[in-house]
Amino acid sequence: MISGSTISILTFSFFWATSFVACGQVSNKNFTDKNQLTQNNGLTFDTSKTAIIVLNKKSRWPFDSTFSAATLTQNELQLVDSFLLACVTNYNSSLDKEHKQWSIDLKNRNYRKQLIVVTNNIGQKEVWVNCFCKVDNDKWKTRMFGVEDGGNCYFSFKINLTTKRYYDLGVNGVA
Repeated sequence: MISGSTISILTFSFFWATSFVACGQVSNKNFTDKNQLTQNNGLTFDTSKTAIIVLNKKSRWPFDSTFSAATLTQNELQLVDSFLLACVTNYNSSLDKEHKQWSIDLKNRNYRKQLIVVTNNIGQKEVWVNCFCKVDNDKWKTRMFGVEDGGNCYFSFKINLTTKRYYDLGVNGVA
């Protein structure tokens, strides 16, 4: 598990500049009405790949009750996707030769992602990003999705959008 990783300005700039479609990223492609959602705040994304779920303050996971629900701007949503690419790239490059089978393949797997957007107790905006490549129904679009085991098909991490840092990357294991 990797935590406390900081993305350098150069790495961040590189990933921000590269428009790479993976794990339901926002792109300039035209979605069908079925797969596009425009919320009241004008946020547009592919709903077949991404779900934004409101924080349940009764739950203590993935954020405790000191956090408040928040919303994303279109630019912040694109920033989340940039962090996703950077986080996965850093994770994959940290694996030694004997553990390459644990790498995350955003290009060839059909990952979906859930986002929970919050503000912490000092006013910083944070996002929990939960990605998975196997799902049996559409409940993931409205409820937090979690599994035990499952390997690199399931991973999650958090981003502090204010400090431009990601942390708490967790990739599932295999029983």
